Amino acid sequence: MTRTAWYSPGRLRTRIAAASGWRLALILLTGGALSALAMAPVFAWPILIPTLAVLLWTVDGARRRPKPLRAAFVRGFLFGFGYFLAGMFWLAYAFINRGPEYIPLIPIAVPALAALLAAFWGGAMAAYALLAQRSEWRVLVFAVCIAVFEWLRGHMFGGLPWNLPAYAWPAGGAISQTASWFGVYGLTLLTILTLVSPAVAVGPVFNLKRTMPAMGGIAILLIMFTFGALRLQQPDPGLEPGVRFRIVQSALTQREKWSEDGALLARDRYLALTASPGLEEVTHVLWPEGALPIYMLEDGATLSLIGEIFADDQVLMAGISRRVVGQEDETYFNSLAVLRYHSGTPRIVGLYDKVLLAPFGESIPFSGLLSAIGFADFARLQYTPGAGPFVMDLPGAPPVMPLICYEGIFPGFVRAGAPRPAWLFNLSNDAWFGETSGPRQHVNQARYRSIETGLPMIRSASRGVSGVIDAFGRMPVAIPPGSDGVQDVDLPRPVAAPLYAFWGDWPFWIISGFVIAGIILQRRKVVGRYLKIPALNR
Repeated sequence: MTRTAWYSPGRLRTRIAAASGWRLALILLTGGALSALAMAPVFAWPILIPTLAVLLWTVDGARRRPKPLRAAFVRGFLFGFGYFLAGMFWLAYAFINRGPEYIPLIPIAVPALAALLAAFWGGAMAAYALLAQRSEWRVLVFAVCIAVFEWLRGHMFGGLPWNLPAYAWPAGGAISQTASWFGVYGLTLLTILTLVSPAVAVGPVFNLKRTMPAMGGIAILLIMFTFGALRLQQPDPGLEPGVRFRIVQSALTQREKWSEDGALLARDRYLALTASPGLEEVTHVLWPEGALPIYMLEDGATLSLIGEIFADDQVLMAGISRRVVGQEDETYFNSLAVLRYHSGTPRIVGLYDKVLLAPFGESIPFSGLLSAIGFADFARLQYTPGAGPFVMDLPGAPPVMPLICYEGIFPGFVRAGAPRPAWLFNLSNDAWFGETSGPRQHVNQARYRSIETGLPMIRSASRGVSGVIDAFGRMPVAIPPGSDGVQDVDLPRPVAAPLYAFWGDWPFWIISGFVIAGIILQRRKVVGRYLKIPALNR
């Protein structure tokens, strides 16, 4: 065999499909880890073309194994484990920031979460092995299976739709506007389909028929880009009159905030930043999630100090920790408090308790197991979820829907809070994750909520990316991570509700349902053999 033949694309595909043992595991783990480069802040989406090709080829090889479904699941799991471990490694910083006694949890919690998420990719590949036909158009089944299982990942067990393939496209760009029609799950399907389609064109000899999916993928990309570019040419809806926000961002780290004198340090820092020149021109002051490490509503001294710098009718919107003391126990909430000041005295005019709690940060999975192995204190640190999302009426500003931290990554969460708000307020504490990719992934995902809903967003994130997001997901004002200061901004107006705001995920499910139903009918004998349904084996 010549050296040229060994490196030919067809030969390479054959060798990858036939790989087994540790070589197969290394190929898939590496391919999954490299795929994480497609996410923020790198956005190297072309890397998905070869990595998805590797996944497709290895799973096609699994279909020729004695136990194809199990082999396909293992391949999908290994790829997904590499992807989620590399893409979410920054979760380890949350344990480090809690204190050195929690560091031993890192090799347990982070791989365990990656394995749980990877199981959905394993399920997707098992479904593909069961359903896919042998033609080059099996890439459509491949894309639908991944997209459906990504939807399940975003909804089952509380859901964690982090780093969906759709997020390979920077929010606010042309292709990201497709989410205004089909949401991020529909965009995930189209992303996988277009980027994996060149894989089936690879063979020992050129075959025009095998290039058809790739040409179709190019056409889809051009359509998405053209549609997005046209959408971004819409007239600017303008600004809301009489509304001026001051976004306050402190550069305090979690260790500084939770040090012995951290409560006073944080309070004095936020008061000084809030009182920066120009406060008299501001109608609303925005503090991020968990700005102060105290129960602020119970601290009369802090509330009075705020009142000394606020003019009458100015409003503070602050992320706070809140507790409710009962007869036998105490209940804790991660909340947004809206305080309106008059003559230095605050009045609570709005209160929202976070509904979707972050695992290991606000709710503790496997708390019984953690208590049994010596982490009982950590397992007790849990918040209680709020009653549900809702639209909050504000004095001096249009109605708003709050999204506290983690809630901003959930597609469809905003649609649950009818009637339609005029803007979104995403407050977060990204200081937990240090100078990693985590805060940048977070803001990119949050910006997609504006694309899906046609609503502007104001974002205040400790040591994250704060600023203004318009109704198309663009960010004309951005405060970079780690900055210490204030930014006075105007509120953009919303645009007409896009189709996703009415349809939700129904178009995605209709398309996926047609594909799956068609394949089941086409391959009814194969399905009958696996499910042992005699009628399908005739």
